[in-house]
Amino acid sequence: MTTRLMWIAFVLVALVGGARGDKAQRHRGYARLQDVIKGELSIRDTQKAALKYYQLEPERIRALTTAAQVKGLLPEVDAGIDSTVGHNYNDTQDALFPMFPYKERQAGTSDQLVWHLRGVWDLSRLAFNPEQLDIKTLDSLQETLVREVTTLYFARRRVMASLLLSPPQDEEELYDAQLRLQELTATLDAFTGGKFAATAWNGDTSQ
Repeated sequence: MTTRLMWIAFVLVALVGGARGDKAQRHRGYARLQDVIKGELSIRDTQKAALKYYQLEPERIRALTTAAQVKGLLPEVDAGIDSTVGHNYNDTQDALFPMFPYKERQAGTSDQLVWHLRGVWDLSRLAFNPEQLDIKTLDSLQETLVREVTTLYFARRRVMASLLLSPPQDEEELYDAQLRLQELTATLDAFTGGKFAATAWNGDTSQ
């Protein structure tokens, strides 16, 4: 009976010690995770980098919208210059000596220079400007890009947390998780024009 109690006590101590060890390991992993996060681009900086790379910054779209509205108030201008060059000659014969070819030659010119400037207002553009519809398309592209980058960013964070807080013990599972992290990192790097990978964690769990 005493031996059984001693065995039960040993198992309980081992379980408690293992639980404490797991908790300490997870605490160290969490601290490491926070350090890694601090060294990477934030979600806001990642979104900004992606918008800048695709030229979909909010301030740029606002500027295009304003320009389209102002353009609707301005006329379409048509300007041009036309020129013609001409010469004419008038020969006067001598009445006393008609055998001579001519007595006097008078030269004249008919050069002309005409320029025109015309402005046409299209009042229908005040109600609907096709360029504003194109800018609305940019708004839609901007929203889609931000949503995609945000989804990838936090999917990568979950993989990071899994690797650092509870790393897989099986080598194949560990490799798959690291490969998934590299895939997400490469995709975000492409979306940001090469800005993300410079500070991104590479998935090394040995440190």
